[in-house]
Amino acid sequence: MIKEGRQVLLIVDDSVLICEQIKTAMKEEKVFVCEAHTGQEASEMMERYHPDVVLLDVVLPDADGYELFGRLKELDKNDASIIFLTSKANDEDVVKGFAMGAYDYIKKPFVKGELLSRVHTHLQIKKKKDELNRQNKELRSSMAKLNYMAFRDGLTGLYNRRYVVDDMVEDINHHNREDTKNVVILADIDDFKNINDTYGHDAGDRTLVCIANLLEVICRRHRVIRWGGEEFLVVLFAVTEEEAWGISEQIRKEVEEFTVFHNNSEFSCTLTLGLHVYDTRMGVDENIKCANQALYQGKRNGKNQSVWYEE
Repeated sequence: MIKEGRQVLLIVDDSVLICEQIKTAMKEEKVFVCEAHTGQEASEMMERYHPDVVLLDVVLPDADGYELFGRLKELDKNDASIIFLTSKANDEDVVKGFAMGAYDYIKKPFVKGELLSRVHTHLQIKKKKDELNRQNKELRSSMAKLNYMAFRDGLTGLYNRRYVVDDMVEDINHHNREDTKNVVILADIDDFKNINDTYGHDAGDRTLVCIANLLEVICRRHRVIRWGGEEFLVVLFAVTEEEAWGISEQIRKEVEEFTVFHNNSEFSCTLTLGLHVYDTRMGVDENIKCANQALYQGKRNGKNQSVWYEE
């Protein structure tokens, strides 16, 4: 028997007669009904069908209903509503069931109308709860996408300037160490206008994407930001000056050796990079300005080089 998208009702009762009575009462409902007569069968059905509502007998031949309740909750992947079936009239048993997390109870022998009403109510509640969970999941997904879009560059997928405004200082403070430093690198593609003029703006975009991918691979534990146009800002966390220089030179050499293919053309480009040890006594803009000054020192000295900022 196939569920066909219907809600699932699991009956757990050792009495075949009780199970048949419940199935007969539920035959007009658009519900897939399965049954188990032992605790072991109930566990198997729970994992197989992921029911929406479970009618659980308190007394079973191989399991105590209250103990089985805990086992079924552990196996539950669908946030099922569990309703106890009990022939016990003692209020303490009812209270015990509720205390464990049961949603309701039905006393045996039951009246068909009462059974239908209670099961139907819990199926409807479960349906509404599932719909609410679906909407919340979609909302979280949409919020995650919006957050990603807010902090990411649309072309390269790198962080954008908003990251610098909102999170960069916090990340740098988190990585402050006595024996290492945080370093900002401002990198600019040399003669990028020539690429656009010679091969077209699509080729320029492809170049930006390729370089962004190279930067992310090299700087996995750091941050790479599309600073604007053909400029990239790299924030290195907890590095020595030697390590920072090594990373900068690795970036420069790999970009220089990389070939960009576009349509029937192929070309390469170079980067000039300005480095500055982040000074917490200065603001973010001032630190980046220092890296920018080092960058333009490199531009004036012939391009395709890494340059430390010097006052």
